Amino acid sequence: MVHFVNHVSKALNNKEHAIAIFCDLRKAFDSCDHGILLRKLSGVGIRGDTLAWFKNYLSNRQQFVTISGYNSSLKLIKLGVPQGSILGPILFLLYINDLPLSSLFYDFLFADDTTLYASGPDLHELVTFVNLEFQKICLYFRQNKLALHPGKTQFILFSNSRDARDSDISIFANNNNPGYNDPSLCTPLERIQSSSNIPAVKFLGVYFDTELSFKYHVKTICTRVSRALYMLRTCKNS
Repeated sequence: MVHFVNHVSKALNNKEHAIAIFCDLRKAFDSCDHGILLRKLSGVGIRGDTLAWFKNYLSNRQQFVTISGYNSSLKLIKLGVPQGSILGPILFLLYINDLPLSSLFYDFLFADDTTLYASGPDLHELVTFVNLEFQKICLYFRQNKLALHPGKTQFILFSNSRDARDSDISIFANNNNPGYNDPSLCTPLERIQSSSNIPAVKFLGVYFDTELSFKYHVKTICTRVSRALYMLRTCKNS
């Protein structure tokens, strides 16, 4: 989070605009393809008996559903890393570790929280750049069988210019393959502004607003503390 704030603050100090896209992946840990994961493990030097061990670790896992005491039949698990295990998060990190190589974005990766960042002095050129590079990210997700959730993926513009903050800009989740342009495959992302119902983006537990004032985050914390204090006052004589 400090790293992210430093990048945005540096852009603002240089009188640049900055755009950050906060990606939301559908069932990220459950979507890892075992074949792709094993190829990536081999690519980082895990080979031979060690790779065979990982293949055995991921293979022939089964699951079932229990409802009201009734069990479904066993089904083979073909995707995903075991959650709740020590290896689960590590394997996912290795799975997505090559994401920064797919575009010119500056990437902030923390488990399945993926944030894409770019800055520049010209807002129009920056928006064009972000849309082009974000299409590469969308292509990366599809090639790696990860599903971006456009309805929950948000972006925010940081700028010292009020005109820039008030300007009408759009970022699209573009699911077209290179060389194609089908408008039905372009989904606009939600832009977070000071006029939004929630005027901030929650990033690793902290709300970031367009001016980096953290007023909304402080307000949220105060509300939670006030509610807790009210409960304590209510039951203090019990």
